[in-house]
Amino acid sequence: MITSDRRKRLGFWRFSLIFLVLVLTFLPIGILTAISDSTPLVTESAKIDSNSAIKARRIAKQFYRGLMRPGSAPSSKVSLSENDLNEVLALAVRGIRAANAQVRIDSSGLTGNLSLHLPKNPFGDYINVTANVEPFSDGLKVSKLTVGDLELSGHILLGIAEVLLNRALEGEVLGTELLASMESLTVNHSRVTVVYHPVPNFRNKVNRLKQQVQFGEDNSQRVRSYYQQLCAFRQKGPTGGHTTLSSYLSHLFEVSGQLSLARGQAVEENRAALLALALFLGSDKFDTLIGALDDSTCRPALGYIGLANRNDLRLHFIFSAALQVISNSGVSFSIGEFKELLDTERGGSGFSFADLAADRAGIRFAEFAVDDAGASHLQQMAAEFSSETVFFPSISGLPEGIHQQEFERRGGIESEFYKKYLATIEQRIDQLPLYQ
Repeated sequence: MITSDRRKRLGFWRFSLIFLVLVLTFLPIGILTAISDSTPLVTESAKIDSNSAIKARRIAKQFYRGLMRPGSAPSSKVSLSENDLNEVLALAVRGIRAANAQVRIDSSGLTGNLSLHLPKNPFGDYINVTANVEPFSDGLKVSKLTVGDLELSGHILLGIAEVLLNRALEGEVLGTELLASMESLTVNHSRVTVVYHPVPNFRNKVNRLKQQVQFGEDNSQRVRSYYQQLCAFRQKGPTGGHTTLSSYLSHLFEVSGQLSLARGQAVEENRAALLALALFLGSDKFDTLIGALDDSTCRPALGYIGLANRNDLRLHFIFSAALQVISNSGVSFSIGEFKELLDTERGGSGFSFADLAADRAGIRFAEFAVDDAGASHLQQMAAEFSSETVFFPSISGLPEGIHQQEFERRGGIESEFYKKYLATIEQRIDQLPLYQ
């Protein structure tokens, strides 16, 4: 028989459980409702041209050099206009297709706005984020952080950034040191001037940070195995060193298919194969992320290994494929655009739509290779890769060598001229036999 007291206790726990369930159910809904908006705060990022790319490279180098100077070196200073910041910011978010960002400078400091377009959902179409950075002379200050209707202390944003960087480098305090390096920010006629001092051993800490995103020993071992396959394949190939990317791809993905039958991991095998290819036919610098090479492995392949009868297109294809595996298509393609924009500078090779076709084809190939639905199909077609027309589009009629003045006269990468040829490239890739 249940006593009155026991009945009360059971009633209390039932009520508590129901209350907890309701909180866990409706609190996330309430938060999502609060941070979502029906309209974007920023509808368009700044226009990007080759000057933007050159400017971004210069500013990044200037900051980096100032941070890695000896600890006894004097502080560094950089002055930026609102236009400078917006162009650099537009390049930074270009790889995120659903994002637009903008910075404003006034007497109160910097105000940065970001709008993210959300997938279809019942709460809202956008998340709008605003952060305010006040002028300071005794340490970085973020006065306010707003996400939708939620207003948070700027200390929260700085705290999160500090903790994440410190956690990424266990035993180090890179986040703390970077924030502490910011000495002052002043505003004068729509320009900001930032004074900052070096971070001890900054170069080594950045290199260690890169190593934190390596793929783990098991994955590195798998990449190393494919790399050795490529070493063996080269030894059996033409003695003159002149061969094609298509022959390497055909061999590599035949091996990937065989191993997938034994292991049942087509996506993982393809991912490792592409990363090995990036090391062997691209650059061993990728190994700072992958950690696969050691003293016993052969050296990367040298000499002519062509794609569409060109060595440079092979590098564009492989680099973009590797970046896609490591990150995402938007980021890797904007890196390709960034490189082409830099090439329009005096002394560069000029903007090349053929190079962009190789960038986009490499991304598409990697997307397909590590897609659950496409991974096995790609392996099954490996024998056909001996003909590059199976996986690589024609570059016939694609303009190249467009230098800065001419490229900007035509409207840059926001122009109809650019969009027309980009659409042509996408159409040609869509029609390749691999994707039918």
